Amino acid sequence: MIDVYVWLGIIVIAGIIEIATVSMITLWFVVGGFAAFMVALFTDNIFIQIIVFIVISILCLVFLRPLILKTRAKGLKAEPSNVGRTAVVIEEINNDLLMGRIETDDRMTWSAKSSNDAIIPAGSVVTVVGQESVKLIVELKA
Repeated sequence: MIDVYVWLGIIVIAGIIEIATVSMITLWFVVGGFAAFMVALFTDNIFIQIIVFIVISILCLVFLRPLILKTRAKGLKAEPSNVGRTAVVIEEINNDLLMGRIETDDRMTWSAKSSNDAIIPAGSVVTVVGQESVKLIVELKA
């Protein structure tokens, strides 16, 4: 009956490691530990319990981890880039005064600064050449 507590300990330790690392590796030892725990409820044969733990953990690691990682990667989407877009200056851009706003073609307004420190008057058409956090870097459209 002691082996039941050993498997519970393995489940808890592997679970804590997985939560701390989010590596999708020790999660499968939690699953294997649970399977061995269930087997330990029905048999005292430690050899069978260890075999179940190893086989289930390895099978899950080899077959389920890639599927989970692939599914998780599909959910991640790259943030759309504003670089290359055309915009209209709606508030004069002056880097020295830290002011300037533009409106992109999708009607979004952004804080903006000039790429070459030039003052760009309101109403000018600009091209976005970079982005620093939520501020777009622009230059006068040629």
